[in-house]
Amino acid sequence: MFLKSRKKRYLIVTQNEALLYEGFWDELPLAEKVIIEKSIEFFDDREPCVIHRTAVHVRLMAELEQLLSSPDFHSQFCAFTGFPTDCKISLSEK
Repeated sequence: MFLKSRKKRYLIVTQNEALLYEGFWDELPLAEKVIIEKSIEFFDDREPCVIHRTAVHVRLMAELEQLLSSPDFHSQFCAFTGFPTDCKISLSEK
């Protein structure tokens, strides 16, 4: 029996035709400043270990997913990633 492969969200972020990020949604890098801020907020941890970093990443990515069809998505995406506010975001499935 073969397992069906599940499609994953694929993301391309550009600015003025320059590629800023290309990869899977769940591997999107978040800004270090945001990870530290949220680690302090969620865990009172100023120097987060890999477990806290992963938990912060998962939680913030879930927040972004909830905003995908919202007008607030782009600004929150830029705030979490540190990408410029004039970047273009293209989502697809692979």
